[in-house]
Amino acid sequence: MARDPVFDAPLVDALIELALAEDLGEGDRTSQALVPSTARARGRLAAKEPLVVCGLPLLELVFDHLGEVAVTLRAEDGHRAVPGEVLATLEGEARALLAGERLVLNLIQHLSGIATRTRHCVDGTKGSRLVVRDTRKTVPGMRLLAKYAVRVGGGTNHRMALDDAILIKDNHLAFGGGDVAAAVRHARAAAPRLPLEIECRTLDEVAAAVPAKPDLILLDNMSLADITAAVKLVAKKVPLEVSGGVRPEDLPAVAATGADFVAMGALTHSAGAADLHLKLEPIP
Repeated sequence: MARDPVFDAPLVDALIELALAEDLGEGDRTSQALVPSTARARGRLAAKEPLVVCGLPLLELVFDHLGEVAVTLRAEDGHRAVPGEVLATLEGEARALLAGERLVLNLIQHLSGIATRTRHCVDGTKGSRLVVRDTRKTVPGMRLLAKYAVRVGGGTNHRMALDDAILIKDNHLAFGGGDVAAAVRHARAAAPRLPLEIECRTLDEVAAAVPAKPDLILLDNMSLADITAAVKLVAKKVPLEVSGGVRPEDLPAVAATGADFVAMGALTHSAGAADLHLKLEPIP
């Protein structure tokens, strides 16, 4: 199974090394005390609830740092697993398996939680034009993987970092007297090749932004009535993105307004860990 290029990113390797240093310290004292260095074991990673699988390639990446462990994947990222389904099997040095079991579970449970929540939200927009997107509200150090999990769940990514797009927010506008159109013009002149989005909190700001021709207008914390009015006002001249406190149950109503995108920080900052377990057994 080919793995996504995200798993070869230097930031992902750095994350794994940092996580292992944090968890292992000077070594797994319990295993050193109770498990012979020659002991071998096998393990099975299994789902304990319905979930969208995400992060399985991390099994091999983590255990490559710890010892001789063979990993066999029995599912692919994006697969909808059922309770009891085995997603991967592992076999190798018992101490290595014991040292890495919690880290791989932490990572895969977190990413599968994001993918599962995203899939639920995407399913709530079926039959509409609304595209579900993430935000930068991710656990520091986890962004590449968290945004990968959003894609696995069927969502799409907003900007990855502060350097790959311009998003003019209220705090930026405060430095320019609140002039929406001027902010768009100045930002466009400073970085003409970058996508440019501006946050609008009122219909008046939306009306002021349209003639400045941003690439996207973000409707921040607007009511459904105002979102509907903004869609009519803009008349498809500029794509519109809804953001601010949108819950999964709100998505059908948001989709009905005719907006193009919805940005949901909750995809990454509020997704619960999916329930999986990794059970080990000695090999005689």
